[in-house]
Amino acid sequence: MKHYSLFLILVLMVFACQSREDSEQEANSSTAPATDTAAAAMPAPATPDSAYLIVPGESIGRIRLGMPASELYAVMGKADSGDAAMGKSLQFWISKGGGQPRQYVAAYTVNSFDEAGSPPMVQQVQVTSPQFRTGSGLGPGNTLAEIRKEFSQVEPLAYYTNQEQQQVYIIDEQARGIAFEVTVPDSICTAVTVHAKGTDVTGTYLPVHPDMTRLKQP
Repeated sequence: MKHYSLFLILVLMVFACQSREDSEQEANSSTAPATDTAAAAMPAPATPDSAYLIVPGESIGRIRLGMPASELYAVMGKADSGDAAMGKSLQFWISKGGGQPRQYVAAYTVNSFDEAGSPPMVQQVQVTSPQFRTGSGLGPGNTLAEIRKEFSQVEPLAYYTNQEQQQVYIIDEQARGIAFEVTVPDSICTAVTVHAKGTDVTGTYLPVHPDMTRLKQP
């Protein structure tokens, strides 16, 4: 209980600090000169290529929620690794070498075993590559403060420890169907997950991070 309380306090402090920074930035912007010609000349962010577009509650790139597993494999090819149990499957496609950090695309599928004989369907998609972006340009590599400007209702649901021994918090805007993994203390997003709207991203039988600690019970 003490351990849980300590981390809950930590994550609340992170969000409080981000909120204070947002308020200070808004105050500073209200006193800035109105004739900032350099800012006015800045072009609007380019819309991401559809192959790398993150659509909350719907899709990431060419992988759609509700896509049959057979179609998923036709699009992505054979997975590099994965796990499966009780009609649920988690598959990973991992980037290859090139001297760059290895990134992955993960897809979570579920077989409902209904009377209609429906095939396994994609329920969640996660990406770590900064190539993937929302329509407004958010994705891995952005800060928590930047994320909260567009997704103001995100809340921390769980945390885990990564290979660099950093605490990583999973924050989710359940109503819109999108979650972000954010490291502490630098508050940088390392992964984005799209899931069904109105659901808890951590409530899966085969989570990407099985050692995570939930801050709330599903």
